[in-house]
Amino acid sequence: MYGIGGAETISATPRWGQRAVPPVATWGLWECDLATEKLTWSDGVYDLFGLPRGGTVDRAATLQRYTPESRIAMECHRVAAIRDKTGFTIEAQIRVDDALRWIRIVAHVECVNGAAVRLYGAKYDVTAERMLIAT
Repeated sequence: MYGIGGAETISATPRWGQRAVPPVATWGLWECDLATEKLTWSDGVYDLFGLPRGGTVDRAATLQRYTPESRIAMECHRVAAIRDKTGFTIEAQIRVDDALRWIRIVAHVECVNGAAVRLYGAKYDVTAERMLIAT
């Protein structure tokens, strides 16, 4: 679109056009004690995984909710983050009931005396965002 004198202008119509804007996504905070593999989740992460809030979270059972490709990618990022004492961001697919959901995982490593002791961060439901971009 061109404006006065042939200069390019920004369209008044948003990039998403007339498509509905998705509602605010579910998100939550999490942490994992590396010595015990104990997970601690805020209510939002329970909601993301379709689990009752406040229940005991088993890491091995939680990993089974990830699609095989996402589980492998996430574990590779996790191992590298712990080894290198860095964080990571990755998008992964999980199965909730009979549906697939995309989540963005943001992770940081906490170190004590130079050793990684805890992973912590946030998880966001980005399913609607990915669907919007794909259309």
